[in-house]
Amino acid sequence: MARGKSANAAQNRGGMAFGRNLMVLGVAILGIGAYGTYKGAMTLTWPRATATITSAELLRRVMPAARRDGRSGEESWNSFDVLYRYHVGDLDYVAGGVEPYDFGMQNSAGAARMRERHPVGSSAEVAYDPRDPATAYLEPGPSSFALALVGIGSAIALAGLWVRRKAAKGIGTMNQRGATEDVGDAIKDGDRM
Repeated sequence: MARGKSANAAQNRGGMAFGRNLMVLGVAILGIGAYGTYKGAMTLTWPRATATITSAELLRRVMPAARRDGRSGEESWNSFDVLYRYHVGDLDYVAGGVEPYDFGMQNSAGAARMRERHPVGSSAEVAYDPRDPATAYLEPGPSSFALALVGIGSAIALAGLWVRRKAAKGIGTMNQRGATEDVGDAIKDGDRM
């Protein structure tokens, strides 16, 4: 039996607006992530050069944090800073790009693994931009952060679509009179319930 919109259910305008706002937010996040993912994927077609790692540091940042139980603790995260030297044509270049279009964010666990894979003095294949060889990346392809933005944006946009569909059927209406209004009216009328 097909379920359709009931004849007496009114659309929940507040829910419709909330769903729309979720969809707009989700599409914005999805768009930024899709842009970074596409541009990162384009680096997979770039030519490669052998690079020598000249500097590789795993920076561990620690910050005091309060826990839910009231005790204090620490939060920490890692970032990987690297410099490498490579040769293209007749010129030598030094670059420090790790992942393309990571929007300044790195996966903390991924940073620790990169430090293990790329110690100082080791060789690595880097992808460089054929139009500007000074731009190079140690790990070409879509960054983990851009892919995370795609996933988060998709989830938010789909949640917004779901909320709008439910609100269009009148489900979730919160603008009707309820117990709170009844109690308020009773107090105004002098009733002590």
